[in-house]
Amino acid sequence: MRNYERALIVGGSRGAGKELALMLSGQGVNTTVVARSEDTLARLKSEAPEVSTRAMDAAADGVANELMKEVDPDLLVLTVGHEPKMVPFYEQSWDEFSGAWNTDTRIAHAFSSAALTQPMKKGGVVVSFSSGAGLSGSRLTGGYAGAKRMQHFLTDYAQKEAELLGLGLTFYSIIPKQLVQGTVLGLAAAEAYSTAVGKPLAQFLNQWDEPLTANKIANHVMSLLRHSEPAEKKAYVITGTGMATA
Repeated sequence: MRNYERALIVGGSRGAGKELALMLSGQGVNTTVVARSEDTLARLKSEAPEVSTRAMDAAADGVANELMKEVDPDLLVLTVGHEPKMVPFYEQSWDEFSGAWNTDTRIAHAFSSAALTQPMKKGGVVVSFSSGAGLSGSRLTGGYAGAKRMQHFLTDYAQKEAELLGLGLTFYSIIPKQLVQGTVLGLAAAEAYSTAVGKPLAQFLNQWDEPLTANKIANHVMSLLRHSEPAEKKAYVITGTGMATA
């Protein structure tokens, strides 16, 4: 694998972010994980004492610039995942509807901006997680699909700006295209949609040939990070059966 020195994972206390933190730290990368939940960070710390953890709201004003200066990562991973209220949009308040915009998209905007303006050292890599909802919609999650689509666009915009500025940075967009089994959000979405279509949960999940798990996602991302040179394509969809360019 390419020799990363310092990784900053935002939203890395559970799911694919946690799996990546364990894999990177296990390979000797100085890894810092930021999340809001002290409980999930404590569990991560118990599994990997070498990982540095910070309990804070990454969407708060100034946090992105502060963390990017403090950690000075050559690998930045944005895996934050807002948990939307699983009901039709007309049953959501505007604050509920726009939740993902004010967390996931805001964080992508702030950290991608910091990577460009501070900037990260030449050769730095940014991995931003979007969602399959951003490709096909998700009617029971309010503004989540639009927010994740915008997050994907932001990653593409950041890559173009980095090239125009000659920064030598690489921005990857990762798009899990199935519900991620074994995660809080994946289970909530599966339960809501299986009820909406009138199918038992197990039958609903059987629509996919192979389940998608956080560990599978992390392994695919690690395969991308192993490239000594940036991959030509910068956006990838991941399913239970593999990873492909978007």
